[in-house]
Amino acid sequence: MANQQDDGTSSSSQSLPDDVVTEILAYLPAKSVGRLRCVSRSWHAMLSTALFVKLHLRRANDKPKIFFSPTQSDSDKDYQFYAWQPGCAAVTKLMRNDFSRPAVLTRPLHGIVLLRCVGEGGYCICNPSTGEVRPLPDSRAPLKLGSRPPFYFKVVYGFGYCSASNEYKAVRIFSDEMDGAAPSCEVLVLNGGTPAYWRPAASQPPMCVVEEENTAVFLHGQLHFLYEGDGGILTFDIGDETFGWLPQPRCPPGKAPLRTTELDGCLCVFRGDGYSRRCHVWLLPDYAARRWEKLCCINQTVWPEPERMLLRSGWIAPLGIFYSGDNGSQKKIVFGTGTCVVFTVGLYGGGVLLPEILFKPHQSVAGDFDDTYNYPAIGIFQESLVTLGISTEDTVFSSPVTKAWSDVLRWLPARSVLQASLVCREWRAMVTTDRFIRSHTVVHAKSTRVMFVSDPLVGSFTDLEDHQINQPHLLGNPGMFRCSQPCHGLILGSRNNWDYLYNPTTGYREGVYVEEASRDDTSFAGRIALGYDYEIDDHVMVSLAYEKMNMETRYYNLHCHVRSLRGSWDLVHPPPRPVAIDVLPAYSNGKIYWVVEPKLGPCSAVSQLVAFNTWDREFEVLQGPPCSHHASRRVSILELYGAICMACYDEDKNAIDVWRMKDNEGAWCVEFRIELEEFSPEYSSQRTTLLSSDPVDGRILLNTGRSLGYYDPKTATLETIYTVGEGEGDFGFCPVIVQDSLVRPFMKQT
Repeated sequence: MANQQDDGTSSSSQSLPDDVVTEILAYLPAKSVGRLRCVSRSWHAMLSTALFVKLHLRRANDKPKIFFSPTQSDSDKDYQFYAWQPGCAAVTKLMRNDFSRPAVLTRPLHGIVLLRCVGEGGYCICNPSTGEVRPLPDSRAPLKLGSRPPFYFKVVYGFGYCSASNEYKAVRIFSDEMDGAAPSCEVLVLNGGTPAYWRPAASQPPMCVVEEENTAVFLHGQLHFLYEGDGGILTFDIGDETFGWLPQPRCPPGKAPLRTTELDGCLCVFRGDGYSRRCHVWLLPDYAARRWEKLCCINQTVWPEPERMLLRSGWIAPLGIFYSGDNGSQKKIVFGTGTCVVFTVGLYGGGVLLPEILFKPHQSVAGDFDDTYNYPAIGIFQESLVTLGISTEDTVFSSPVTKAWSDVLRWLPARSVLQASLVCREWRAMVTTDRFIRSHTVVHAKSTRVMFVSDPLVGSFTDLEDHQINQPHLLGNPGMFRCSQPCHGLILGSRNNWDYLYNPTTGYREGVYVEEASRDDTSFAGRIALGYDYEIDDHVMVSLAYEKMNMETRYYNLHCHVRSLRGSWDLVHPPPRPVAIDVLPAYSNGKIYWVVEPKLGPCSAVSQLVAFNTWDREFEVLQGPPCSHHASRRVSILELYGAICMACYDEDKNAIDVWRMKDNEGAWCVEFRIELEEFSPEYSSQRTTLLSSDPVDGRILLNTGRSLGYYDPKTATLETIYTVGEGEGDFGFCPVIVQDSLVRPFMKQT
């Protein structure tokens, strides 16, 4: 009704009561509600209350929705999470996919899902409606997985909610201990105002083995962990943190493992056997009675050929149940595949269960949808305004006491920090955050020491001081193990056909593998290099492979793969010149350098270098110093005094010329010349190699394999700091330069 105003004008509408407005707005998507919060302070307050958040969760999710993501996309704008609702042709963009191969592990809990970042490692909780993401601490490479005793080999995660305390909890169970120790359960409270670190659960689980691929299912206040084998189902009460047990359904044998999920409010066990093309589904409709019922068995071999080929996948799993027809009389199961195709199978009428394909993602979204097997990027979606709270790091550093201890502990050596992390869980949570590790790295950027390789296969290193006291460990032909200079706390080592990434300070070691075509030479010095990309704050590796190489004809065919540690190997254009087969690459100031092989490719009147920019992933060719353009003269390239340098070994005059590149642009100048005649025969240009420069006094560390000494370019003096004397054969030590660092990355093998 029109409302007469004092000035004689009239209003065509009347203000609606607040409760009516909230009831209407509760049906909107979460993103729309988020925009409406910007209308006014009163609307922001009204749409942010706990009551409205709960009302919105009920009203906005009357129909099921699916969310998914391509496995990769050529365009960043297409690399998103999308939502799709059955019966609708269009998809809705939710949030950017900034993960590397995300796997949706749980059904939404108040709109929040647990994700596993398969490509870059680690777990996180995520609200796809709002785009909020909160990584779980110590989940990329948990300390209990092989870091120190007890040595567990398996870990499984779960995510639940305690209504009594209004707490969201992440739970994980470590099992399969090397010496048979009992499993260990840890809990992380995500919103309870408690310190954000993993703590032991109130009780510990019985002897069991659980697998990472079988994420726990939250239902009836319990997390359900499926035993490995036929042991049953381990239950964990999310409130009082006690354990129980449920039997498994009697399943026929199959090569595919059993999996668990929640289906129509019931616990579900299924086996999607990719070998027999059958999928068995069981439900537990009466949780108290513990009686399982077989819901269906899908036989893909009797499906029509088009459907069978389209739905062929290593992962097929039930996503939900919905009812159609008159009065909801037709019951259908919604399935998803590893390629994000969605289909239903009806459970009415009997006979053969044929699929009805509802959604083909490649018809609606640009990008690739490769089969992801055990790690699908598809799941159930709920509109939700539930927030995840502040980040783990912000929670850890919210205490002034923690900040003060952080400022103190970051000045300690890395080994002392690792020992201090055992003092209490608060300290461990603090020193394992990226914030603390970065601050510690900045403080100790110039703190280096000498260590010796004891066993490169297991990543065993010993300090120089230990060698001086105990019997040294000598390697047969130590030159066969090649090691890079340190790069932001990590070093790269190679021996024969094996490559490893190390942090000798923390004991971190991981093998580096590249799937490539057959190669003529798999052990040349420049085949793999390590650098750093400040833009993404991650290390970068470059792998080079000679598929063909002929010194007589100068013909070669070079392949190149590049990756960050959190990413995957990508095949890129190779460098425009062949790299030297006997010279290690070096990193300095955002670029990796290789010496050009003078015996391959087109002849050049001057020596050349190849440089790879870690930021834009591009190669360039630079001119080298005049001394290096001799195929018979030994050279090495390394970082000294913060710049790239080249050492040219003059065996005729028993001297070493050290050249420095000015401004990284290819102009060179002689830095100094090392005359070794007066230090012969202990040091000679034939056996001596430059390792590094001392960041304090500028002396150069020289290595012969049996003697180690510092040369002072200012006084032309040489001080031997360690020697094993003359010996027989090719035995010697292998020294490496180590930065004091806490960096312990996760590198996904692909």
